[in-house]
Amino acid sequence: MTAAGALVSVAVAVWAALGVYVSATDLRRGIIPGRWVWRAGWAVAALLGAACWLLGDPLRLAWAFAAAAGVGLGFEVIYRVSPEGVGFGDVRLIILNSLLVAWWGPQWAIWALLAGTLAALPQAVASILRHGGKGHVRWGPYLVLGAAGVLAWRLAAHGPVG
Repeated sequence: MTAAGALVSVAVAVWAALGVYVSATDLRRGIIPGRWVWRAGWAVAALLGAACWLLGDPLRLAWAFAAAAGVGLGFEVIYRVSPEGVGFGDVRLIILNSLLVAWWGPQWAIWALLAGTLAALPQAVASILRHGGKGHVRWGPYLVLGAAGVLAWRLAAHGPVG
């Protein structure tokens, strides 16, 4: 494995550790700890930046940041319009997930979000049937699951720098 590949692998490991913590915390307490999401986000960004530098491909990181910013901005608007629908912790996690998976291309940020949403769908439908319009889904674990699926796919198909 190249040095750039090792850096990307460490970024994935940092994200995975955060994903386990965030999922457990969201399920247990109903909150995504933003402080840890931002810390992991800075670490992931620095590791991906170093990998870009080693690869001599700064546009790759620029596209990842653009994808994360676009998805994050969309969910920021959703949060501001309907804060009971999506929490700001979810928005932060979506931005981090998008940054990491967009390393392989900006479109993967949307695929990760879609995969997480589809994973949450059975619980969301059950919650709506049980509680009517007051149903609630703790979305953090599903967001992590969707991004993990995309990461597994991209790593298996193309490797860390493919």
